[in-house]
Amino acid sequence: MLLNFNVMKNKIIYIIIFSLLVFGYACEKVIEIDIEDAKIKIVANSIIEPDSIVRVNVTRSRHILDNASIIPLNDAEVKLFENDILVGTLVYTSRGNFEIDYYPQIGNEYRIELTHPDFDDVSANTIIPQRVTINDIDTLKTFDEDGYEVYNFYVNFTDPENQENYYYLSMYNKFMAEIWDENLMTYDTLYVGPDTTIVNITQGGYRYSEVKDRLYFDSDDLIFEEDHPGGYGRIFSDEIIDGNSYTLKASVNHWSFYSDTNNVIIELHTINKDLYRYLTSYSKHNYASGDPFAEPINVFTNINNGIGIFGGSSVDKDSITISGSFGYIYYE
Repeated sequence: MLLNFNVMKNKIIYIIIFSLLVFGYACEKVIEIDIEDAKIKIVANSIIEPDSIVRVNVTRSRHILDNASIIPLNDAEVKLFENDILVGTLVYTSRGNFEIDYYPQIGNEYRIELTHPDFDDVSANTIIPQRVTINDIDTLKTFDEDGYEVYNFYVNFTDPENQENYYYLSMYNKFMAEIWDENLMTYDTLYVGPDTTIVNITQGGYRYSEVKDRLYFDSDDLIFEEDHPGGYGRIFSDEIIDGNSYTLKASVNHWSFYSDTNNVIIELHTINKDLYRYLTSYSKHNYASGDPFAEPINVFTNINNGIGIFGGSSVDKDSITISGSFGYIYYE
């Protein structure tokens, strides 16, 4: 009876395995996804300001499955127009960058037109908004939960009334420091004789120079909407402060200051609506890209027949000095 039981047991196991195999093959279904070949387009990116010459970066778009490096379009033709009058043709420099020695003016309308033999022509229009000035800057030193010093910056400005205004706030620190220069040559005379001079030549060394370092700040100010995609500050609109004076708050940890004298430059960028929509959508896209459960965010573009942004900005700057060396800075 024991032998029959084992035989029966083996038969049952075989039946179960066979059923699983049949069931598995029967339920297997190959789903083919037809991903349309998206048309390759020109990508143009430029933010013009009255304090800088006009620069445009030109590349080409990539397919969703393309892992190749970004390809610059060095042989594109880029033209700049001001109030529908041709200013000139931009000159290629490097890495897809084109520029023209021309400073745009606040309030004027600008257009870029790009052509390339392999792609559709593209164009874009923008305007540089009026600069909004900083009224006052104040500071207050507090301490965090670990007892470390925190510098709170209060930036007051007045928003123009009865119009839509868009901004972002950024900060950087300017100070003197010793930095390593691999091209610096040091000559040390070891011996001077009647017929022979021995000199020790050392390549590389430290030199005292001015350094500009971006400051990444925290804020609990509810007016800020998104982080700048490049980490350069915070973006906001005047929706809740239209026509009023307002004081922005930004907090910087003391470890961000590396010198005995830190000249903190605060920049209030007034940007046009297209640039605001591009920056906020790009920031949301960056956050969503790391979340598998988030809905994809389309980045705003104002490039006709292409991709990218042609935006306008004007900036007002003010500064305040912070004394004391707290952090450590390293240079290669």
